Amino acid sequence: MRALATDGDREESKAPVQHTQLASLVAQLRVAIIAGVDEEFLGCEDVASLEVTAAQFAILKNVLKGSAQSACELCKCMDYDRGAMSRMIDRLETKRLIRRVPLAHTRRTVAVEVTAAGKAAFPKMEACLDRVVHRLLKGVTRTQVREVEKVLKRMLENA
Repeated sequence: MRALATDGDREESKAPVQHTQLASLVAQLRVAIIAGVDEEFLGCEDVASLEVTAAQFAILKNVLKGSAQSACELCKCMDYDRGAMSRMIDRLETKRLIRRVPLAHTRRTVAVEVTAAGKAAFPKMEACLDRVVHRLLKGVTRTQVREVEKVLKRMLENA
């Protein structure tokens, strides 16, 4: 059953937020997650041998999940410049985790595909991310997690 909104709730939702630490906290959490994943990768024998960084893992994840299929799309969804993205893709290609595939309908655009080796390694990398998130959520209830997820999704819808 849904609770009825009070007049105070309605007034609060109309009032502009004057100052919040939210942006700073989200940025700090992003840094903590990236550092934690990099550390976890080094501690996991299967993943450490691949010498993959958290940023490179994010490329694999975005391609596998269908969020991006080209370097240009990866730049947009990850907020990296073309040069940095190209170098990261080069490194993943050298490790045989990703390959560039020319598209038949265009001469300029090249798709990025995760190789069989990349697909095989991905679950191990994702398990490392899960361990980092689990550590960061120590002392946080499932209800609190769901509420934060709702707020963040709403913010993304408003972006």
